[in-house]
Amino acid sequence: MITVFEAQPTFLAKWGTNGSGNGQFSNPFALALDGVGNLYVADSVNNRIQKFDSAGNFILGWGSTGSGDGQFTSLSSLAIDGNNNVYATDSGAHRVQKFDS
Repeated sequence: MITVFEAQPTFLAKWGTNGSGNGQFSNPFALALDGVGNLYVADSVNNRIQKFDSAGNFILGWGSTGSGDGQFTSLSSLAIDGNNNVYATDSGAHRVQKFDS
């Protein structure tokens, strides 16, 4: 006889509401963690990236709609490298942008 135990996840925290202010989201699409526990969220409709500490407190945000440096037309994914640089793909502009943390 084999006994299988299924653990249920435990709710830990939530933050954010719908909108375009700091700590608000409109279609958050991708998440990435840096080496010190900060969370980056790709807020795709607002074409920006928001950074939060491990407790969910807003630290900073950047980006806007457009085709210039630091702007996005269709922010689609995030990645963090070993030096905590942030990489963001913009599928609308067919490019990847790199930012420091």
